[in-house]
Amino acid sequence: MLVEFARALRDEGLPAGTGSTAEFCRAAALLGPADLYWAGRATLVARHEQIPVYDRVFRSFFGATVPMPPPKVQQRLRLVTAGLDSDDRDEGEPGEARAPAVALASRVELLRHKSFDRCTREELAEIAALAAGFARTLPRRRSRRRRAAGAGPLDLPRTLRRSLRTGGEPFDRRYRARRPAPRRLVLLLDVSGSMSSESRAMLVLAHSLLRLQPQTEVLCFGTRLTSATRALSVSDPDEALRRVSREVVDWEGGTRIGEAVKEFLDGGGHRGSARGAIVVVCSDGLDVGEPELLRAQMERLSRLAYRVVWLNPLKQHPGYEPLARGMEAALPFVDVFASGHNLASLEQVALELAG
Repeated sequence: MLVEFARALRDEGLPAGTGSTAEFCRAAALLGPADLYWAGRATLVARHEQIPVYDRVFRSFFGATVPMPPPKVQQRLRLVTAGLDSDDRDEGEPGEARAPAVALASRVELLRHKSFDRCTREELAEIAALAAGFARTLPRRRSRRRRAAGAGPLDLPRTLRRSLRTGGEPFDRRYRARRPAPRRLVLLLDVSGSMSSESRAMLVLAHSLLRLQPQTEVLCFGTRLTSATRALSVSDPDEALRRVSREVVDWEGGTRIGEAVKEFLDGGGHRGSARGAIVVVCSDGLDVGEPELLRAQMERLSRLAYRVVWLNPLKQHPGYEPLARGMEAALPFVDVFASGHNLASLEQVALELAG
């Protein structure tokens, strides 16, 4: 009967193979009949979206003979504000429960919309942990390495090896396809005086991204370009920031964006770092260099990179217009232009890149 139940699940599209069916029978033998539902749930269901199909087949196959757990009742939570005025608390009849007019948002939602320059060190650490979610949604590329697949080009060596079991006839054919790999992420962070608070927050996020994608490259620029990838590669975020502060000598100085982009491209950027990568420039565009140099280097960068993203925290203000010389020169070669002042803005950038 248990094998028939597994076959019924397989007919409905659930991948209940021979191994999982054997595990189901072993679990059912160890547990009592009252736990048969959970024995199959733990061994035959692999994904959350398969649970409704499993429940329907279980109910139709066993009926009322085997008990099922009661359906979960989703409780509705009420968040009550702690800072109501005394006049608001006294309104209404005595003893009558009064629903609050304003509810407090969750801490995660507050952190998503809180500006980086107003976050404490502890809040930045929490935001860095939340940033791991949208880092996995960034676009991917097809690598040169191949892996086994259900369809695609024929994997001739594996097919020939499998044919030895059938007398040389290739009945069991094997295929392979290129496996996806994360695209390289290059961060160019402005550490000038006007970007000091935002650049520290972006360095915390860059440290978190390096833990997920070791191919990420982080460079800081003010009046000169400095690589911060090795300094951020340590596991302790505080030690990583201390190393960056020691290596970046032009912290809170002037800004020469065009010269920094040119130095990056003349170095390792043109040979491979920027080619096919997602290049993110975090700067307010207040450049003291020549705008024509920045225009030429941004045009050069746009031909190499997969996407060019510019994060300008001044864009969060409703009346902002990109009238600065540096911003006006670079904007025609930018694919995504956003503020990047909070986590919600970065998540929107990730969605635009994924789309």
